[in-house]
Amino acid sequence: MKIGSDVVRPLMRSVEDMPIHVRQIADMFLKHSRRQELTGNHIDALDRIDGGWRTDADWTPNSLVDAGNGNRPDPSAYLTDDYIAQHLQRFEGGATRFYTQANLDEYGPGNRGTTFVFPTSEVDDIIAEANGDPGRLGELLGLGENFFTGGPIVRADFTPDELSSGGFRLPSGNEGGANDKWIPSGYLPEGIPEVVFDVHPDATKTDPSVGGTWGSFTEFAP
Repeated sequence: MKIGSDVVRPLMRSVEDMPIHVRQIADMFLKHSRRQELTGNHIDALDRIDGGWRTDADWTPNSLVDAGNGNRPDPSAYLTDDYIAQHLQRFEGGATRFYTQANLDEYGPGNRGTTFVFPTSEVDDIIAEANGDPGRLGELLGLGENFFTGGPIVRADFTPDELSSGGFRLPSGNEGGANDKWIPSGYLPEGIPEVVFDVHPDATKTDPSVGGTWGSFTEFAP
């Protein structure tokens, strides 16, 4: 089944009877497409997922979400090699993540050693869209409007070499940080591309022997 021709485009005309996670993916790609138009780099994301979902896949968006954390397959089971390669190319300039200082201090930069990140090349667009509102920043990054309120925010930038060393890849939905907003596509619900990679749990330390050479961590004010 092709997501674009058989699901997403009909969804734009009538979504009443569609499964909720199919609607979420369609809405996400529409948001992403509009956002790219605003930045002068329009990409027809609906056409991309149309050709990116494997025609022989046994999985549907709903079945992937319903399988639950720990029971989902690698994205290569339902996305084509070309789709995955093109998605990973968006991170050639490095990746970025925002943390609360409290969470960074208590848990380190990854959940079970893995962290979600988005392209550094799109950071300015995300910050501009948040427009100084920590609540909006949390919504854009799939963390909820209350995630960044009430404390300092830290921005972490990771180099392409660090991503490669950590085996950066599309999220499977089995990661410790995969919450109930995860959808199978390599995008956040608001249309921001994401990948995951393995990061040393002590990456914020200054001692290279415990991973201190990973990442550049700076305080951030939205």
